[in-house]
Amino acid sequence: MGPLEVDITGYNPIIELAKETGTPLHLWKENTLLVDNDGQSIPSLEANQALKRVWEILDEASEHSKDQGDRIHPSASLYSFFEGSCSSAVQRGDMTERERELIIGMSEMWGAYAGDGVRSQSLKFFCLEDCIKGGSGSRPVCVTTSDGKAQYFDDVVITTPLGWLKQHKQSIHQLHPRVASAIDSISFGRLEKVLIEFPTAFWEYAVAETSQDDMVSFVHWLSPIHANQSNPRPWRLECVSFHAFEGPYRRNILLFYTFGDCSTHITRSIHGLKGAIRDKWLRDFFEPYYSTLPGYANIHAPIRFLATEWCNDDFAGNGCYSNFQVGMTDAAHDVEAIRYGMPEQHIYFAGEHTAPFDGLGTVAGAYTSGEKVARRIIESTNSLQMGQ
Repeated sequence: MGPLEVDITGYNPIIELAKETGTPLHLWKENTLLVDNDGQSIPSLEANQALKRVWEILDEASEHSKDQGDRIHPSASLYSFFEGSCSSAVQRGDMTERERELIIGMSEMWGAYAGDGVRSQSLKFFCLEDCIKGGSGSRPVCVTTSDGKAQYFDDVVITTPLGWLKQHKQSIHQLHPRVASAIDSISFGRLEKVLIEFPTAFWEYAVAETSQDDMVSFVHWLSPIHANQSNPRPWRLECVSFHAFEGPYRRNILLFYTFGDCSTHITRSIHGLKGAIRDKWLRDFFEPYYSTLPGYANIHAPIRFLATEWCNDDFAGNGCYSNFQVGMTDAAHDVEAIRYGMPEQHIYFAGEHTAPFDGLGTVAGAYTSGEKVARRIIESTNSLQMGQ
């Protein structure tokens, strides 16, 4: 239920760990189903072309953020970039109005990566999201546990999630003001996952042959107007198909990603529910989505549900991982401040929120941040020993 995707561009320590442990990896193919606002399927070619254009605009936005970041107003959002890019393409005759509507609608998919909607994603600091894409002195650090016991260490590395740090800054005595400001400033996403298992992969048999290349990898629903009772807002959804996996790993499962207010709504609604009551709520919410897929009938009703509740998990910080939302003014320096930590007090921070800029919000970035802090502590310790 944790991280499911890893970046394959460049070195990634998680890829190396997977190889060492014999963990199977799957390369997703860009083959998607798209359901429009009325619950009707969009032709596959049209859907895949729209998805390709969405990724192209995301790349353009990242380059714009890198090149023009100092000139971009903090209130500018990634969604506004999509609107401007698509409007210009329509005016040039490079895009039809129909294509513009599909691409703008599918731009909402970014929320499933960042944990919050594309309208709240900062354009100014979007380049920081592009992945998911020695001190002096020898005074020991005192750590007081919940039972009141004091323990002393040469160095302490704080690896708690950013959301937890936001809620418990006061537990770190003499927290440097710049670090405290950075913790407050960097935003924290609300990504959740819901797995739904079916007796058969009905969506495959209705739209594709049995070859691996034809299998559906992704399904996108534009903001639905056909689910007013269970989803009055209405929130768009997307999922990946585990039936696209190879051989023995193939399952009749759709994994739904939710984010932002939709995640909050789901986790608050199912909190404390168990068994059949919990399953009924999840079925009522998601049925207007999966029932619009080609080939669905009542005999294909789900047999199992599994949903995360990170928004309800205090130890997870009531959310998922860092992102950079509209209104931030100094995001890069905020990350650098937490990453630097307080070496003069022998206190360091590690985690996805302190990762190199190309690893923020990822498990690989969290892993790398831990390695970098360990090296800093070793170097600091060696320097102190040599000076004695």
